[in-house]
Amino acid sequence: MSDRIPSDFLQTIEDFLTYLEQSQTNPQNDPNLSEHLQALEDQLTAAEDKTLKLATIIKAWCKQHQVTFNPEELTTVRANMVKQGQKIPKPAAGERPETVYNKALLVARVQQAKKAQS
Repeated sequence: MSDRIPSDFLQTIEDFLTYLEQSQTNPQNDPNLSEHLQALEDQLTAAEDKTLKLATIIKAWCKQHQVTFNPEELTTVRANMVKQGQKIPKPAAGERPETVYNKALLVARVQQAKKAQS
């Protein structure tokens, strides 16, 4: 059984995925995002595939690049995504976070956001 992952770490991943989605629709918000994401992709790729470790890397990256999450804005982004038939993946009740928030998903989303920036 894996260690319990604090809910704020899971929220960080959900917020980060929403941030990436938002950056794809509004790339001018951070013109250097693509190069910053490359560093994050490298760190995630080298990391152990443990949700807590991945969330810690994302938190550190956000702090380093002064990325903050506005809860009201993210709620609006998520609502707009639902209207378009999209959603940010998140673990269902009782589902292990690792099955959703894993290295493969996070690296793929970072790569997708990088392509949208270029």
